[in-house]
Amino acid sequence: MAKVTLEGINKVYDNGFHAIHDVSLNINDGEFMVLVGPSGCAKSTMLRMVAGLESISSGQLSIGDKVCNDLPPKDRGIAMVFQNYALYPHMTTYENMAFGLETAKKSKQEIARRVSEAAELLEITELLDRKPKEMSGGQRQRVALGRAMVRKPDVFLFDEPLSNLDAKLRVSMRMRITRLHQQLKDTGHPATMIYVTHDQVEAMTMGDRVCILNKGSIMQVDTPMNVYHNPKNKFVAEFIGSPAMNMLTGKVMKQDEVIGVSLGGKCLSLPTERYSRAEMWVDKDVHLGIRPEHLAIRTEPNAATLAAEVEAIEELGSEVYVHAKVLGCNVVCKQSDQVHIPIVGSRCYIELKMDKCHLFDDSTEKNIFYS
Repeated sequence: MAKVTLEGINKVYDNGFHAIHDVSLNINDGEFMVLVGPSGCAKSTMLRMVAGLESISSGQLSIGDKVCNDLPPKDRGIAMVFQNYALYPHMTTYENMAFGLETAKKSKQEIARRVSEAAELLEITELLDRKPKEMSGGQRQRVALGRAMVRKPDVFLFDEPLSNLDAKLRVSMRMRITRLHQQLKDTGHPATMIYVTHDQVEAMTMGDRVCILNKGSIMQVDTPMNVYHNPKNKFVAEFIGSPAMNMLTGKVMKQDEVIGVSLGGKCLSLPTERYSRAEMWVDKDVHLGIRPEHLAIRTEPNAATLAAEVEAIEELGSEVYVHAKVLGCNVVCKQSDQVHIPIVGSRCYIELKMDKCHLFDDSTEKNIFYS
């Protein structure tokens, strides 16, 4: 178990491309940290720097009490699980899992004990005599995980390990990895895990905390629920959540001591508890963000509705997504009530729960309610 600390980390390639910008991040002992972001945001580069597979241009990387900038991967106390499994095709599961221990000159008894323990924990004991070609993708990924486990590293590194699996297997493996993290805690040998993914569902369901990256910079680090309910900026708000948060352009207005947001000429009042922050943005342009589940379809207008035209309906069984055009913007409304679903092409009114809305400054894109 070890704390991982990144202080002012930069990565600049020989061609001048600045991939990582002054990143500072503390990952606690035994924590499950998920690095998430769109393709090209440098999350895998950051993981490879922790692993020692990518050099650091400036800044300091520490694992435990060791500064690791110039330490070779084998001396960092890390184990990595890759997207493509990276198993030796000519070796059995047992041989694949034992290989690193044999290289480290462990005794045959110690190797057998560690492999057996890991195989039992991952439920792959019956696969120990099989070669990779005789196993499914999910089984191979468990073998790759077991190979990392037997080394008893201070830090586990996962580089998009589930992206090659089908949807059902991804769900199963998500649960196995999070259960493994908890089981290691329960046995008194907690493991620090750093997990890279572009899949926000994995980020939201697996991590103790998530670190959202964009263009080589950290956007926000927080628990999954805090990131969802209190996004620090417009990028995080739109990236986390499916369907994405709806965005409408407006202006903060104050009239007769009432503060609201003007959207297409109609002013929607904010809750009074938000006045103290919103007052500093009066007469300023903002983006109003609101989650699909915080919208409701209405047949008649009221003080919190905007006119809409229904463009598409997605029926998903337990819920329905209504896609509509509001003030020239595409908006998605998530409905659990399937009785009053409008028809495509019809006009209706969409009610905004203003106590659930977020306002993002037009110039900085920061959430004015974030604290």
